[in-house]
Amino acid sequence: MNNNLSKKIGTLRGILGGGEDAEAMRRRIYYINLKLRDLGCPVVPMQLDAEFADLIGGVMALNREKDRLLGNHLCPADNRIQNFLHDYLQDEVDVPRLPSQTFVLDRHGLARQLSLPSDSDEFSSDIINSYRVRQGVLHNPKSDRRTTKGIFHVAEGGLPIPDDKKAVPKAVF
Repeated sequence: MNNNLSKKIGTLRGILGGGEDAEAMRRRIYYINLKLRDLGCPVVPMQLDAEFADLIGGVMALNREKDRLLGNHLCPADNRIQNFLHDYLQDEVDVPRLPSQTFVLDRHGLARQLSLPSDSDEFSSDIINSYRVRQGVLHNPKSDRRTTKGIFHVAEGGLPIPDDKKAVPKAVF
């Protein structure tokens, strides 16, 4: 792991109130890197134990082959979404397909780790400020966008569309 990342992870101990140590965070980033590598995605720059990564890579390749033989296996929630898309858009030419390979949050703390850049405990943009805090991650948007006031488009073919919404053809969906 590079020294800059080690320092920043070390400084997080104070912010996290001792509930998380640098070694646990390093292991989580290492695990995330292995999963990202398995999916063919870019990884967080850090020193990887090449021998261990190759060993785990073999196990993950075996798992990937098993998934390939099972076909387009989706988790139950994704399967329900895919069935809805198929039923709703079956008269359309191209029904979108959900990806069969996804990053699964299968361990405690992965979502928290992935919510911010790996080398920082905060993130700022023109629409949001995010901070790592003891309870998790605080996302502070510049303005609350949880409203349907104004123009809101709803695709036809389902439930009745309220008068204050714009109806669009199913193909727009």
